[in-house]
Amino acid sequence: MELYRLKSFLAIMREGNLTRAAERLNLSQSALSSQLRQLEEELGLSLFRRNPRGMELSDAARELVPLVEAVLDSAERLRQRARTLRAGGGETLTLGLNTDPGFLRVGAINRRLAALHDGLNVVFVTNPTVRTAQALHHGQVDLAFFYGILDDPAIHQARLAEVRFCVVIPAALLRKGSPLGWEEVAGLPWVWVEQASPPYEAMRQQFEKRQLFPCQAVQALDEYIVKELVAAGQGVAVMRADEARPLLHAGAAAIWEKGWLELPLSLGWLARHDSTRRVRSARAAIEFLWSRPGEPPDDHLARISY
Repeated sequence: MELYRLKSFLAIMREGNLTRAAERLNLSQSALSSQLRQLEEELGLSLFRRNPRGMELSDAARELVPLVEAVLDSAERLRQRARTLRAGGGETLTLGLNTDPGFLRVGAINRRLAALHDGLNVVFVTNPTVRTAQALHHGQVDLAFFYGILDDPAIHQARLAEVRFCVVIPAALLRKGSPLGWEEVAGLPWVWVEQASPPYEAMRQQFEKRQLFPCQAVQALDEYIVKELVAAGQGVAVMRADEARPLLHAGAAAIWEKGWLELPLSLGWLARHDSTRRVRSARAAIEFLWSRPGEPPDDHLARISY
């Protein structure tokens, strides 16, 4: 199976449009179509459905996305390790990121490890919370950020912070009059994140308690594109409070007062690696950085929510 075809598959998925994906990959549209057709023939599956908005993943393809990402992540780690060996470098540590690098303080982590642990080569990879246990057990990551608590005795974990999430409503969808209740908010169009996103799973449970089901007008495979869709007025979404703040201040959206929730941000590693030098060093650096003050509190957002 050719890796370039898998990369093309992910590009089409993320762009939702064959023309834009071809431009992103510096390919002609016909060449990209040919790669997609060859991959579908090799897998024996249809991977996309065409609709007025572009290219939409088939149900079968949705199940394959985590596996494709894991294959490409493994290939990148192989290349990274080979470069390290050619340069005569030391140990390599792979750190899984469950959300955007800026929020996780990746730059500060990398600087601290470089300053304190010469010869430790750090590789950062995307690793959503739902894949944390699998990635650790399969050796795809040495440490991983994730939301919540893992019920797995083979994985040790440290709680780094409590992260606040809120329901954000685009200004275009706001209704004048009395505050919105659960039923009214469920009926609005939602930008819904798949792949068992913890904040979305927590919000889904709140709706189910009230026998309500949000109107999932737009679906996304990860949380990275949610902010853009909310800013464009495409639908209601669950967002971290720090991500919602700029939209609120710009008047592009409002926070629903009933939609606040908190989830722990945790760091996980295999128990058997407790004494492994690279894991121990990275844990100490990350825990130190997260013990220091970070984003300002979001109490003021709660006070001015819709």
